Amino acid sequence: MAEAAYLGVDVGSTSVKAAVFTASGRRLGAAALPSRSIRLRPGWSEQDMDEVWATTLAAMRNALSDAGDVDIASIGVSGQGDGLWALDADLRPVRNAILWNDSRADDLVLDWIADGTSAVLSRTSRTSNWAGTAGTLLRWVKDNEPDKAGRVAHLLFCKDWVNLRLTGVLSTDYSDASIPFLDIERRVYDTATLDLLGIGEFTDALPPPARSTDIKGGLTADAATALGLKAGTPVATGTIDLGAQMAGMGLGRPGGVYLVLGTTAMLNVVTEPEAFAGEPVGATLAHSYADRFIRVIAPLTGTQAYDWFVSLHPDLATAGDTAAIASAYGRLAATAPVGSHGVQFLPYLAGERAPFVAPQATGAFHGLTTATSRADLARAVLEGVAYSLKHCFRSTGLGQPAQVVLTGGGGRNALWCDILASVLGTTILASDDSDHGLWGAALIAAATVGHVDIDARPRRTERLRRHTPDPADAARYEPLFELYAATAGLSPPIWNARRATLRSSGAPS
Repeated sequence: MAEAAYLGVDVGSTSVKAAVFTASGRRLGAAALPSRSIRLRPGWSEQDMDEVWATTLAAMRNALSDAGDVDIASIGVSGQGDGLWALDADLRPVRNAILWNDSRADDLVLDWIADGTSAVLSRTSRTSNWAGTAGTLLRWVKDNEPDKAGRVAHLLFCKDWVNLRLTGVLSTDYSDASIPFLDIERRVYDTATLDLLGIGEFTDALPPPARSTDIKGGLTADAATALGLKAGTPVATGTIDLGAQMAGMGLGRPGGVYLVLGTTAMLNVVTEPEAFAGEPVGATLAHSYADRFIRVIAPLTGTQAYDWFVSLHPDLATAGDTAAIASAYGRLAATAPVGSHGVQFLPYLAGERAPFVAPQATGAFHGLTTATSRADLARAVLEGVAYSLKHCFRSTGLGQPAQVVLTGGGGRNALWCDILASVLGTTILASDDSDHGLWGAALIAAATVGHVDIDARPRRTERLRRHTPDPADAARYEPLFELYAATAGLSPPIWNARRATLRSSGAPS
């Protein structure tokens, strides 16, 4: 008989991945397929829900085929968080899913910040409200697409939609349910939150949340046939993607700190349940499988600033594959000194949502002179993102971590990792592996049928590159960070004036 195996799935906004693992972590097969986003207007980001399901089904089938003769004991699905995945009474999509990175509801968010709604909302959910959350997007649909809003009977998240197609069961987990509807201390939905956002009539559309390791259903006959598996194969409730990533890295216990440096950055810290204190920074999720919290600080800065700079310089953009581009960029930026000869970069190219919410924010270079070089600008971009992450971490009030595990495309740039270590004043353990989320989803699947204890799994340390702070560089960066934070703090009136001026003049923004 074949060794028991577990199918892990990660449904992202740009790709869908699936992999088959044994309980020891040996990968037997894997597959990845691109996932198409639809951008009907600038700032809009949608996906066809049926297409997402078809792509996910194909990725799962390909992974199973790659694995060969395996005995799948259970399935775990993780997926992109936030967004609006709405179904009608017949369990069919009401419209395309609106994704987490959509900005069509920016004006709603600004109005709620101004009138105090966001501050009230944050006291229960422990989360700063932004345009891509389910509550904000549902209110936008109600205001702008009332015919579609009138058909909404069920509100899910990405992985819940996939699980519904696998099992026929409506479900969600605590991590996805946290933003923005969950009272995370009591782990129940707060109806006052929906009323506050003007969407109280949709309270009954929310499925009861459960732990990610609970079994909410088994494969239907149709899904089993499509996958070549047994009908009734257990499917875990699943988790938001970051929950699976932390499980896969062995960072699900209190004190675990995990940084993703992708298109946007994401700093995740596991804590024991804690009392509410002051205004929230970023988001707080109910841990998907344990009685803990995950503090999530996800600025809209990240590799998109790096990618933007590369796109403006053909010699960098055509340097070769991703690794070659990173190497060429690193060589250029390394010729500038710490502090980039006084140039600082505010990396708010897509607005900002942590450590403050400002959809009207824009990026800027400060300190330019006739002596400024292209190398200064290249290094300033890397330093600016590092300052943003330090700004986020300092704003949480949490203690300085001894080390931070880093994944994502930015982690493959050695100079950037060195800068991050010195700016943050902590050791960076950078990983080139890209299957942490898949392994975490498979672990959750294995835990669902009682085959593993996730908390007892050792941290994966293979191929981790260590970047330690340079004491001299760290000392130089401290006052430069303070200047960055002061500049960011003085910028909102400029951002607001710019937004108002462009709107009144009719000029494109």
